[in-house]
Amino acid sequence: ARARHADSLYEAAGEELAKRAPVDVLAKADSQILAEIVDRHVEKRQRRIQELAVVTSNGKLLIYDTATGSSLRTVEAHNSSIACVAYSFDSSMIATASHDHTARLWNADTHACLYSLQHDDLVCAVAFSKLNRSVVASCTDDRTCKIWNISNGECLKT
Repeated sequence: ARARHADSLYEAAGEELAKRAPVDVLAKADSQILAEIVDRHVEKRQRRIQELAVVTSNGKLLIYDTATGSSLRTVEAHNSSIACVAYSFDSSMIATASHDHTARLWNADTHACLYSLQHDDLVCAVAFSKLNRSVVASCTDDRTCKIWNISNGECLKT
């Protein structure tokens, strides 16, 4: 029954679901049906939830498709070993922490470096805040932590 309902929604929505799908039809659909519609319309490479970021000891950031296991992108990210990687909660950014004394913020779509965040020691950890989604924290081997504004790369607190 769900498959037939999803098929009828798919046919009604056509190729431009977001522009043409009747609001009342989508409002009545449950989350599984909507997920199936999204699966049919959104290319796998666009679904960042299926991407996995892996870092290497030679400074590379590797992006894999978890559904297929295929490599999507290799980024020459740092000049030294990368110790940590994290996606932002909206998956729009990737943060890396490296032994080259920097943490870096990357655009998750283009993989362009947005900001290089400088430290005085090896950066061993990086994490995005759950409570304040406009900041990222980075910590070094000497136990120094810095809080950074992700929109401009400014250090807010040490």
